[in-house]
Parts: sequence; C-alpha cells; structure tokens
Amino acid sequence: MNSPWLVVLNPISGQGRAMHHRHEIEAVLRRHGIDFALEISERPGHAIEIVSGAIRSGCRHVLAVGGDGTVNECANGIFRQDAVATTEITLGVMPIGTGNDWARTHRIPKDYAEVAALMAAETSRLHDVGVAEFDGAKRHFINVAGIGFDAHVVEALPDRTLGPMAYLVGLVKGLLSYTAVPLRLTFGERKLEARAFVLFFAIGRFCGNGMNVAPQAEVDDGLFDVTLVQELSRWEVLKSLRKLFDGTLLTHPKVLALREAWGAVETAIAQPVEADGELIGHAPVRFSILPRALRVITPQE
Repeated sequence: MNSPWLVVLNPISGQGRAMHHRHEIEAVLRRHGIDFALEISERPGHAIEIVSGAIRSGCRHVLAVGGDGTVNECANGIFRQDAVATTEITLGVMPIGTGNDWARTHRIPKDYAEVAALMAAETSRLHDVGVAEFDGAKRHFINVAGIGFDAHVVEALPDRTLGPMAYLVGLVKGLLSYTAVPLRLTFGERKLEARAFVLFFAIGRFCGNGMNVAPQAEVDDGLFDVTLVQELSRWEVLKSLRKLFDGTLLTHPKVLALREAWGAVETAIAQPVEADGELIGHAPVRFSILPRALRVITPQE
C-alpha cells in the first residue's frame, strides 16, 4: 500500500453500533496489519470534507464504516478533490448501516474480520459512478438514485436512526399520502411522458433496505439500469410488494426497464430526489454516468 487507510466512522450508523464497536473494529484492523487513521464524522456532509482533505494530503485508501449514506459521502469526497485521478483511490466499506444496499450488491460481508481481510488482500474492481446535476448543484452516487415514492419516503422519514423497520414503516405511511408524479423523460433523441409511482436510475441492484429494483444491473457496464414503475393504485402496490424484493419486478406489466448512459427528468413542480438513501435535491435533474471511475474493495467474483 502506498498510504495508510483513512477510516471514516459514522457514529450513528447501525443505531450507534459503529461507535459502540469502534475499539473492536480498530483491533481487528490492527490484527490484519492494516495501517490506518480513524476519523469520526460529526454532521451531514462532514465525511465529504474529511475524505477530500485527506486525499489532498496523500491518502489513497478510504474505508467507510457505516451505511449507504456514509459510503455516498466518502465517494463524494473522492470526487470533490482534484489532486489525483479518482481511479487511483480505493474505497471500501464496513457495512454497519440500516440498509447496506450497496454492500448487498457486492456481497460484502458484515463480519469485521472478513472486511479487514479484503482490505489486506486489496481485492478490488473498477466501478461506475453516477452524477446527478441540478440547477447549480452536483452530487455523485454509486448505487441507486430515485424519484417518486422512494424519494417521498426518504424525505418524510423523521429519524434515520430507527433501524431496519424505519423504512418499512415510512413506506406504509407514505402510501396514505402519496400520489403519482407526472414526469417528462429524455434519453438522447427519445422522449417519454409518464405518471410514475417511482423511477430509479440504478448502478447497483438494491435500495430501500433490500428492494431488488434493478435485478440485471452491472456496476461496470457504463450504463444505468432505468426502472420506471408507472402509476399504481394502493391495492396494486400492496399486491406487488413481493416483486420489489424477490427480483421479479421487471415482469410487472406496469414496469418499463431501459439501459441508458444518461437521462433528464423534468417535473411540473419540484420533486425530491434521493441517491444512496439520502435526499440530495429536487427535480428537474439530469443523470449521467462515469464509466469505471472509482476503484472499490469487493470479494473476488
């Protein structure tokens, strides 16, 4: 390794488990011969600042200790700096979050020692990165971005530390207040209009604590798997919930699946946009992909 690992720990991840297990995690890393410095993120966006500053100071290996939001901030920190090419930075995760959906796509273990072994072996691959561009703002993501019901639930969640049931409770409550979103979509020369229950731009396969929204997605093919679920009644949603989790979503007659390198989404009124489980802005938004732009630690395929 050319530099020590920067370990960024989110103290509220896993209902505080990340902070509670801090010393155990540090001991496991030392046993595997990992040279590291640990930093604790103190507020939303802090991990972005920590990572970008560390890279400018010579860091080339980053471990996110937390959930999808922590991984997202670390990835954005890597893309926030311009001292070195992003492919020269290695990003890993010790998944201790609520959903751990990015880690689920890669089958990254939750066992601390197994993650440390992957870090020591430096088993890695290049990974696509998404870019969401709003009016005057930009955000990177490495898993899934969503507009519609998914973002509505994320925006309405009062407390992101409630554990695995939080999203499910928010989903059920959201059904009572949610109405389909009229969208205008542009993909190259093609334009679509739809009333959407939800729209996903996916690099990975899972979001929302295990929903398999893009079962055929590949993380290094240079394309989004775009999944559009058209307007559904509440009864249709309840009947179709199983398909959201078991990998058969694309067989639903109201689901349209596309593969695109970029797409623009326009809405009559501002609509929330989530990425990697975090609210990042409001549509209209343009999504594009950076092929194989980040190196990530994963188990061997």
